[in-house]
Amino acid sequence: MSKSRRTRVDTTKKAEIDEKTQAVFLKKGYSVDTMLGAGSFGEVYKGTKLNTGETVAVKMMNLTKMSDKFKKRFLPRELASLMEMRHENIIRVYDIFRSNRRIYVFMEFASNGDLARYLKQYGPLSEARSRIWFVQIARALFYLHEEMFTAHRDNKIDNILLGQSWTAKLTDFGFATDATVDADGNPVLSATYCGTLPYYAPQIVRKTPYNAFKADVWAHGVVLYAMTHNRFPFHFKDPKQMVKEQTDEKYRTSRLSTKLSDSLREILLAMLEPDEDKRFTMKQVLEHEWSIQANGTEELSPN
Repeated sequence: MSKSRRTRVDTTKKAEIDEKTQAVFLKKGYSVDTMLGAGSFGEVYKGTKLNTGETVAVKMMNLTKMSDKFKKRFLPRELASLMEMRHENIIRVYDIFRSNRRIYVFMEFASNGDLARYLKQYGPLSEARSRIWFVQIARALFYLHEEMFTAHRDNKIDNILLGQSWTAKLTDFGFATDATVDADGNPVLSATYCGTLPYYAPQIVRKTPYNAFKADVWAHGVVLYAMTHNRFPFHFKDPKQMVKEQTDEKYRTSRLSTKLSDSLREILLAMLEPDEDKRFTMKQVLEHEWSIQANGTEELSPN
């Protein structure tokens, strides 16, 4: 994979919380401890549910670091989406509140970090191991698409967390959007170009209206490629070159390792299909023969 751009964090750092907010934490039954990570809009800390002793993650979003556009367009979507999600492969949110120009989100703690760090430490995954985590997140995306009518729009290895039992869980709904259909049942195309560059479908790179569900499928294809190759499939620093590679069938095929099974190569090419009309839906992804072999019996712990 390309070099990480993450901010190095001090995991001994304690949260700086004003007395009023601290009082609200105690009233709601939470304590906040040391830092887990940092991002563009805030930090994530480890916390505790005081009545049960359960460890939680606390996402602190600094409103002063967000543009008015982001606060108006994306932030309400994330908060609304998080409170409604109920799926075993989506991080559970327990509580959300606002205090002193910050938003605090108390959520399920994933004790084994994220997939990006796992790949950095252990390298590419076997087909059996990657299939389990791939299918778990595919089920989460299928739930979003079919039951919540929502597209995630930022699925990536950094946003796939690994729980205590090594179960993969999708997180970070900052770019999620409602996906609707017109009177004829056709999806209403999105014209908001967001997400993370290596995972962009060709339509997003070109800035042409796109099917947000199919963009999620493309991104999950990139996730699968990253799992099995420990690199990205396309050179994303030059958008023109990226689109050229994405739309060249010979190039896409040549980027697949010869060690992959024919079935895995087939599903990857079906997800990384530049033509949205031909690209798989998440239902087709889950029904593909490579996916249905996932039985969860592979030992997922590296120890």
